[in-house]
Amino acid sequence: MKKILLIDDSKTIISSLKIDIDLLIHDIEILIAYSFSEASNIIRRHKDDIFIAVVDLALPDCDDGKAVLLTLSHKIPTIVLTANDDVNLKKVLLEKEILDYIRKDSPNAGKYIANLISKIIRNSLTTALVVDDSQLFRDAFAKDLKKLHINVLEAKDGQEALDIMEDNEQNVSLILTDYNMPNVDGIELTSKLREKYDKDSLSIIALSATDDNRALSEFIKAGANDFITKPHKFEELNVRVNSNLDILDLFQKTKDLANKDFLTGSYNRRYFFEASEMIVAKNVRKDSPVAVATLDIDHFKRVNDTHGHDVGDVAIQEIAKVLDKTLRDSDLAARFGGEEYCILLEDISEDDTFALFEKIRLNFEENEIKIDELTLKYTVSLGVAYGKCNDINELIKVSDNALYEAKDNGRNRVIIHNT
Repeated sequence: MKKILLIDDSKTIISSLKIDIDLLIHDIEILIAYSFSEASNIIRRHKDDIFIAVVDLALPDCDDGKAVLLTLSHKIPTIVLTANDDVNLKKVLLEKEILDYIRKDSPNAGKYIANLISKIIRNSLTTALVVDDSQLFRDAFAKDLKKLHINVLEAKDGQEALDIMEDNEQNVSLILTDYNMPNVDGIELTSKLREKYDKDSLSIIALSATDDNRALSEFIKAGANDFITKPHKFEELNVRVNSNLDILDLFQKTKDLANKDFLTGSYNRRYFFEASEMIVAKNVRKDSPVAVATLDIDHFKRVNDTHGHDVGDVAIQEIAKVLDKTLRDSDLAARFGGEEYCILLEDISEDDTFALFEKIRLNFEENEIKIDELTLKYTVSLGVAYGKCNDINELIKVSDNALYEAKDNGRNRVIIHNT
């Protein structure tokens, strides 16, 4: 789990920052220091796990700026909080490559910091591809993208970029491409990429000289999202890159609203049927078997009746967490309603299918959920359809029958029926 270090001698400011960060960012641990000495001890213990630090410029037990130098010396990305509006000091700190310099008396300082941290976490999971035949320009753009904590790949021309994107194993979501390049130029590269990637999954930013308006116009017609003039300024790069990534985030959130279950974040029934039809059809062409499982919490009504629906919701959310930890990336799982999930596997033998679902069953049997003073445990039953079939509805029907058999035979078990 990522850790954020907050350093400030004001408990009021720390408390306000913590509330704003907790509201926006989940799965993060917040470490707190009210002095330079406390910060030093925390960094000594956790320096490899601290993702970012928010540091007060002036602490009572050290010279102004010493805590900032401490975090920077440990290569911890640092946001500076200050009541000092000294322009020269701000310039010196920015030259030391802090992330930002924020007035602590600003009414929206906490929300601004939380949003900035959120973007940096997002950027750390983002890969950009810089395409330019000039090593000098590639280095300049790569350096500034890395300041934004974006992972960077490089290509010396459009053809090399297309080769990198062929399988896109790096999950590139942002491309910055020059216009004039050998082999494949930037406009041809953009056109070819748009044949495969829509603007909701790949953002393309054109790079061109300030006086080359024709090239920029052609780029936009070919499908570029935005442009940056060369040579660039970091401030412009920062704004345009983050704006394009924000738009990709909005596209993804819109997709999630349509395809994912609100309570658990798992795919919903609608998405399962859309995706599974393509997977099943592909395996029919390959003459390969697939497996479809229906999973259900045993005695779920007792959980709701004994502990209430709020605890029941936590129990359902736990299904998603256990499946995420156990299933392969290629497996498809969706919440069908209530406490029922449906899971589709391909490229797996019958023996391995049973072994995987038995592992899932055992994981639930051994799992404990802590909810305040309550410790909740429950088991699940799984019915599985395995075989070659071209109808997802038939596979689900067979898995449902296997689930009923598992329930009738004592629950907390896996039953497989062949199709």
